[in-house]
Amino acid sequence: MAEGSAAFDGFLAKYTGDLTSAQFMEVWDHFDKDGNGFIEGKELDDFFRELARQKGGKDEQPSDQEISDMREAIMLKFDDNKDGRISMNEMSSILPMEESFLLLFRQQVGTSVEFMEIWRKYDADCSGYIESEELRSFLTDLLSKAGKDVTEDKLAEYVETILKMFDSNNDRKLELKEMAQLLPVKENFLTQFQIFEGSRVSREEFDKIFAHYDKDKSGTIEDSELCGLLKDLMEHGEKDTSHLPQTLSVEGLLGWLQKLKARLTNKELDAKVLEENKELLLKICDIDKDGRLSKDELAMLLCDAEL
Repeated sequence: MAEGSAAFDGFLAKYTGDLTSAQFMEVWDHFDKDGNGFIEGKELDDFFRELARQKGGKDEQPSDQEISDMREAIMLKFDDNKDGRISMNEMSSILPMEESFLLLFRQQVGTSVEFMEIWRKYDADCSGYIESEELRSFLTDLLSKAGKDVTEDKLAEYVETILKMFDSNNDRKLELKEMAQLLPVKENFLTQFQIFEGSRVSREEFDKIFAHYDKDKSGTIEDSELCGLLKDLMEHGEKDTSHLPQTLSVEGLLGWLQKLKARLTNKELDAKVLEENKELLLKICDIDKDGRLSKDELAMLLCDAEL
């Protein structure tokens, strides 16, 4: 047991000491191809080699013996049921303590819709910020969900750590873009399409987009679903500050929809701007004024559909 522990500690010190949670997740996703949260068999060896490469490049790579010793130490430490596989939570113990803590957040959101559900839940006063007490509430729920029992002092320490790392303007609260750094989505769903290059979206592509953001399968996009769509548009679009008119003629509507799309794809992610864009989008595309978008209504924006 002592020998295995020494191999474990030695490998960590030599090859993963400065590894970040982002690097860990990049490598993990590469090897956990089926997304079941486990790595097993020979994948473990390749996983450790890639982690070492992420930290030190090609100059210094672990030997086959070091990899073998590390695998045996990991399995001895974590594989209690002897099924020959290791979970992501277990493997994250190889990260420095601060990065291991951050890994909790990287497991919370897969899509921008899920992110906006969290944002809207914990921005309890709708101020457009997650303030320190709201952040504390979020952390309490997150740690409880992860099965981690922490003291009040440790919880306060975690709040301060997050503010120190992500509160870029030191106002002791997290803006939308700062919270998005703390809770990064796995991938912006819209980047696989040509929306940001000004191209038309085909009907087949549009159906995929609508199905993705219509999380509850209600046939409409509303509330956090609509905010998630806008977040993806705003984060990865092209910045355009063209003036947008408040009243429209029928003749100019199609051209104005292109300007609306340009405004929605503003790179500066901000809660207030997101809400303004939401109201603007509903004002133009929500034909029946029910506060949500049907497929035909959203198609006006994304498909350049004829009205």
